[in-house]
Amino acid sequence: MSTIALFLSPVAIKNNTYVDENVDEKYLRVAIERAQYRYIRPIIGSGIYDELQTQINAGTLTALNTTLLTTYIQPAMEWWTLRELVYPLLYKFQNKNIAKKTSDNSNPIDLDEAVQLRNEFQNNAEEMTESIRLYLLQNDTDYPLYDNPGTGVDTVHPGKNTFSAGWYLGNADGYKTAEERFENPSEC
Repeated sequence: MSTIALFLSPVAIKNNTYVDENVDEKYLRVAIERAQYRYIRPIIGSGIYDELQTQINAGTLTALNTTLLTTYIQPAMEWWTLRELVYPLLYKFQNKNIAKKTSDNSNPIDLDEAVQLRNEFQNNAEEMTESIRLYLLQNDTDYPLYDNPGTGVDTVHPGKNTFSAGWYLGNADGYKTAEERFENPSEC
């Protein structure tokens, strides 16, 4: 099995983001790996993703791929990695349970705050990820694997949309069941 080449180092996460120096690198490595596979691969496609993996492992990164990686992918990955770190840094998996981490000098955030934090990190990440997509579209002749990532069953074609949006279904607080509407039609 080939070694997974990280597009961003744990040291870079500590140097360029809100992550403290004392955060265990095993958490960072898992979050980085998940971020690049889950969020970057669908945007750049498996052709460029696999090419970057191969070149990083071989130490033969081209000038074009260095630009793509350092100017576009790594800034987006910093935010995606932060998003992926929120829950693992909040909870600890132990032998008998999953516990919320605590400290003598600080209090952990609650779940609502964690969700808000993840959403903020995702908003920033999506903005940065859009710049990857636009760069590759503008320079598609320099990156032939963007338009032709391969033909295998596991081929991921580059995504054309970097932003996720939910559906607004109205105010959940004002929701009434069918029975409530039937019993009190004047309140609907």
